Amino acid sequence: MITIGRAFPKSLRAHRLLAMRCEAVGDKENAIFHLEYILNEDKTNVAARKRLIAMHKSVGNTTKAISELNEYLKSFMSDQEAWQELCDLYLLHHEFSRAAFCMEELLLSSPHNHLYHERFAEIKYTQGGADNMELAKAHFCQAAKLNPNNLRALFGVLQSANNLAQSAKVPSKKKEYVKLSAWASKHIQDLYQVAGENPVSAIESMFGQMQLTSP
Repeated sequence: MITIGRAFPKSLRAHRLLAMRCEAVGDKENAIFHLEYILNEDKTNVAARKRLIAMHKSVGNTTKAISELNEYLKSFMSDQEAWQELCDLYLLHHEFSRAAFCMEELLLSSPHNHLYHERFAEIKYTQGGADNMELAKAHFCQAAKLNPNNLRALFGVLQSANNLAQSAKVPSKKKEYVKLSAWASKHIQDLYQVAGENPVSAIESMFGQMQLTSP
C-alpha cells in the first residue's frame, strides 16, 4: 500500500485504497487524511464523504461529522437517511431547534410518515413552552391518525394534552385538551386490553421509556 501511495500520490483511487486499508487496521487518523484528500480534489465524491462522516463519528468528533453532513446535504438534499443522521447528531449536542429543522425537511419529503411526525413532536415536547407544546400535540395527533396503533404517539397526545390543559387560561381550550387527553387514554387502554396486557403497568413503563412523567 505504501508503494501504491508513492507511485500514485495524486491518484484518487490510490487514496481510496489507502483509506480502506487504514480503516481496516484501525488507523482512523490516516483514513481521515486520505478521505479528506479525495474530497479536496473531488467535492462530489459521495462515497468518500459518507466514509469521512462515519470516521469522524467513530472517533467521537461529532462536531466535524455535523459539518460534513451539512456540506453533503447542500448537494443531496433528498437523502432522508442523511437528514435523520444529522438530527441524531444535533440531539446529542442538545441542539433541539436544529434537530427539529432536520425533521421538518423529512416531513416535507414524506408527510405521511407517522414516525417522522412522532419524532418531530418529541423534539418539540422536549423544547417546552406553549407554542412548542401545541406543535407537539398536533404532530402526535397526526402520527396517531396515520397509524392508530402507534402507542408512542398516543402517549404523546395524552401527555401534551395534559400539559396544555394545566396551562390553559381559556375554559373552552382547557375542555378541548381534557377531551383529547381522555380520548388518547381510552385508546391506549383499548390497545393494551386487546393485547392482553395490564394497561396501568404498561402505561407506566411507556412513560419511563419516553422520559415523561405520568399525570
